[in-house]
Order: sequence, then structure tokens, then C-alpha cells
Amino acid sequence: MRTFLLIVLVHVVVLGTIFLPSIQCAQTNDENLIQQTCNQTPIYDLCISYIKADPRSTNADVAGLGLIMVDVLNDKATQTLNRVKGLLQGSPNPQVKQALSTCAGNYNAIIEGDVPQAIEALTKGDPKFAEQGANDAAIEANSCEEGFSGNSPLTVENKLVHDVSTVAAAIARLLL
Repeated sequence: MRTFLLIVLVHVVVLGTIFLPSIQCAQTNDENLIQQTCNQTPIYDLCISYIKADPRSTNADVAGLGLIMVDVLNDKATQTLNRVKGLLQGSPNPQVKQALSTCAGNYNAIIEGDVPQAIEALTKGDPKFAEQGANDAAIEANSCEEGFSGNSPLTVENKLVHDVSTVAAAIARLLL
């Protein structure tokens, strides 16, 4: 029995010595790809935080990292649209109500048009259209913000959607 345990222990040590460094190397390479990719975006910290938070990033190529950011864009746009709908229900001011209605249209365009375009383009290897979809989403968020003439209740959300969009567009541009 002792001989058997000794053989098992030797195998564990030998296999651990052989395979553990290669696993650590793979993690380092994934980390390097994420850092190299995010370094080429306009907002490094935002890129790093969202991509590293997604477990898919450990095995993703650049297109996969782009898909992660487009998913973040979809989540943030959906959250903002839900906030817009809530504000619409409580706003008696006709000017604010008009601006919120416009924002609802902007965010529907992001969720129903820009995001699916970017996902399809990244999936099919056509990064030019992914970049366009993400850039269009940034424009929609800015348009929402500008509709309030400086008194937007959505400034934080619009900025975040804009920033996530520009990061997603920059990642797509790397694939051109």
C-alpha cells in the first residue's frame, strides 16, 4: 500500500510540475490579451473592469472580448430604458416628458438595432459593422442627453452607455 501511495504522490508531483506552469502561462496570456486590448480603447479602466468581471474573458479572443462589451452595452442600455420608462410615468412636465419619450426611442434603437448588429457582425467576422453599431449606440446616448438642454435626469446612465459603446467600437476596430 505504501508503494502505491508513493507512486501516486510521485505522479501528482510530476504532473503538477508539468501541467501547472502551462495553466499559469495560459492565464498570463489571457491577462495579456485583455490588457493589450483594453490599452487600445479610450477608457482602459472601464474596459478592464467589465471584461475581467465576465468569466468568458478567460478563453476569449479579441472578437470575444468585443462581444463581452456589446453584452455590457445591452445590459446598460436596458437598465437605462427601464429607468426612462419609470421617469415617464412620474413626469408631469411636458418638456421633460417629450425628452424622455425621445430617449425611450433612442434606447429602443440601441437595444433592437445597434446591439444585434454588433453581435451579428462580431460573430460573423465583419468588425466594420460591429464598430458602426457600437458608434451608433454612443450617438443615441448623446442624443438622449442633449434632449434635456442641460437638466437631464439620465446624465450618469447616458455617459455610461456612451463610454461602454466607445470601448466596444474600439475593440471592434482592432479586428479591421
